[in-house]
Amino acid sequence: MQHLIIKRHKTLLLVAVVIALCLLISTTIWFLLDRDRWVYIKSRYLAGEKTQQLWQVNRQLEEENSQLRKRLTRLERMSQLDTQAAAQLQGELQNLQDEVYHLKSELEFYQGVMASTRKSDGLSVQGMQIEPLGETGNYRFKLILTHVTKSDKVAEGRIDIDVLGQQNGITKILNIKDILLDNAMDLSFKFKNFKRFEGNIMLPDGFTPHRLTVRLHSKDKNVSKIERIFDWSDTIS
Repeated sequence: MQHLIIKRHKTLLLVAVVIALCLLISTTIWFLLDRDRWVYIKSRYLAGEKTQQLWQVNRQLEEENSQLRKRLTRLERMSQLDTQAAAQLQGELQNLQDEVYHLKSELEFYQGVMASTRKSDGLSVQGMQIEPLGETGNYRFKLILTHVTKSDKVAEGRIDIDVLGQQNGITKILNIKDILLDNAMDLSFKFKNFKRFEGNIMLPDGFTPHRLTVRLHSKDKNVSKIERIFDWSDTIS
């Protein structure tokens, strides 16, 4: 009598194979159906990494930009200070040059006065200098008188100065008393060897000066009236 022998392990293997195939097929079908979702997830993941990298780069750029702005501010401040210092030095240099020019002009003036003094004797007008001021028509004058004598006698008297020029085509003479800015200025003199007068004058509008006439009226009756004429252009310093 024959007996039917069933091998159980082959049946189990077949079932396992069938289940595995089903899982594989279902997974494949699910992956194919949901591929777009995986692509989206992957793209979001990659985009997130890229965004984070960009944020890091942006932060670095902002920090560098902040440092550059601070450095630029320091450089601008230093440049401003350098410009101010240069302008101040330039102004001081210009003032020194102007001062040297005026001192040189005065030195030449007094050298001329001293040279003239050696040739003169008694009371005389040794020099006249006119310096234009800032405002039109305003001038400062310097007048030098000398008294060369072997005695101890003092020169005493008063000064009279006229400015001859033209105004509106008409010749006109202005006395210095009428154009002095300091009306209280004393034009009398009393000295032994050397005397200097300084004062400011203002010429009328439209008046063009041509000549200066300086007269000395001495109280000494033995000294005649002394007069000296200067061309205006020759006195300008």
